[in-house]
Amino acid sequence: MNPILYFIRDIRKTGAVAPSSKYLCSDMVRFLSEKVQQSSRPLRILELGPGTGTLTKAILRVIRPQDSLDLVEINPHFCRMLRREFRHPNMQVHYADLLEFNPEEKFDYIFSSIPYESIPEEVSKGMWEQKLKLCKPGGLISYYKYVNFNHFRCKFEKELVETCSIDRSFVIRNFPPAQLFTLRIGKEPEAAPAPVKLARKKNSKPRFMLTA
Repeated sequence: MNPILYFIRDIRKTGAVAPSSKYLCSDMVRFLSEKVQQSSRPLRILELGPGTGTLTKAILRVIRPQDSLDLVEINPHFCRMLRREFRHPNMQVHYADLLEFNPEEKFDYIFSSIPYESIPEEVSKGMWEQKLKLCKPGGLISYYKYVNFNHFRCKFEKELVETCSIDRSFVIRNFPPAQLFTLRIGKEPEAAPAPVKLARKKNSKPRFMLTA
């Protein structure tokens, strides 16, 4: 059996102790809201472990019609629930194992509600490596951990947070209280320089002129 599938045999291990509060969800989509406002192109968003869709609702309130949202859920009951609950032209629910999820394109933003602290370190490391493969250069990853759990059971996760974290915040109005992390993965590719053309006037030497 795939190691991740082992942990969903007990539904209590598939996600949060209780549904995420509206305060936690609001904080999680804060950077997505800024990215949507700043981007002139369609964005690809991925949510891992959406469960009953509490965070999904917050994401859908922020994205535009041209943006797309993919949900990856390994629990078949939650998949059926999500497909019944949400109707969005650019949203797709995948009944899949994260480690076997191989879309054609990478994502600008990844959200995760996976309970890393209840997963063995080697499995957690593999899931993080997969998330990095799925994230575009300069893309963001937001996830949370309950504050009463052992902090960073996975060494790979801890090192990644220390290297890539751009924001850490505590959300007290959640049960249990949670710590939210947002990571920027790599750098966005630099814009191509403006082409250089030669402009010539009569009886004059060539000069350089930058054209947009």
